[in-house]
Amino acid sequence: MNKPLTVLVCTHNRADLLRGALESLEGQSLARARFEVLVVDNASTDATPAVVAECAARARIDIRSVHEAELGLDAARNRGVREAAGEIVAFLDDDARPRHDWAAEILEGFERHDAPILGGRVDLIWEAPRPVWFSDPLLRYLIHCDYGPEVVSVTSPPWLYGTNVAFRKSLFQQIGLFRLDLDRKGESLMGGGDTEFFKRAHASGHRLLYLPSLVVRHLVPASRLTRAFFRERLLYSGYTRAAVGTERTGVIALNCLLFALGGSLCALAATALRLAGWPAASFVQERRMLLGAGYLYYWMLRAVGKVPPPRLEAWTS
Repeated sequence: MNKPLTVLVCTHNRADLLRGALESLEGQSLARARFEVLVVDNASTDATPAVVAECAARARIDIRSVHEAELGLDAARNRGVREAAGEIVAFLDDDARPRHDWAAEILEGFERHDAPILGGRVDLIWEAPRPVWFSDPLLRYLIHCDYGPEVVSVTSPPWLYGTNVAFRKSLFQQIGLFRLDLDRKGESLMGGGDTEFFKRAHASGHRLLYLPSLVVRHLVPASRLTRAFFRERLLYSGYTRAAVGTERTGVIALNCLLFALGGSLCALAATALRLAGWPAASFVQERRMLLGAGYLYYWMLRAVGKVPPPRLEAWTS
């Protein structure tokens, strides 16, 4: 009998994190006969195959793996969707840990709702205390998501998050797979693959629902609680906004002008606030400057032909 649910875990050279994700899936309350775990090894050169083999040997869940040679999160996602046996495909990051009832709640959610995309809450596991300059608007860049205790129809950014989202597989057959020119490739902090897909699904008339009963925890290592990390992350967030945006030419030109002028003012404000002893307020200004700089960076590269064209994969059986 075919299992209705495939849990897809894409990973690249993070064997230790993958081990924790697989152990959390072994503790799911959903019967083993109801789901499979599919690991997409995205060009890893570490112990990833051994970690999958260890899990398979314990035989607590049905697990298999495929190797995707093209580096990139969305190349791995697309390979996994094609290989999935289940009619429901759930994404789980290798640094995420689902609550014990996560898989069961996914299947129950699709039984109750006709939406083809369901996402849920993402809590954070802090490896180190929040720095003094860290403010709540930065939580979303660590993939925190909480839209409240009720089911919510999601119709605009920040949409849902790829670390805790599930799809009816038929949706990919209808609107295509993920764009291959977006999202992370190796150590890059670029994003946007899931954002672009959510926008495309919504524009095609499909519902996206947030279910508070779908809960995962996302690891926040100390290395991600530095200004250096967030500066790169915010720059790429601005770049991604431009890459997945649908702005008209006049809006693009206006945004570029405003960001170019406003970025300098934000930089001055950030410096003044930091010297005044208000680090959190200072980094709020840096955030605005960096998002604008990322937007400008994309359009400058595009103007000189340095941006690769969109690569949207259609479904092929």
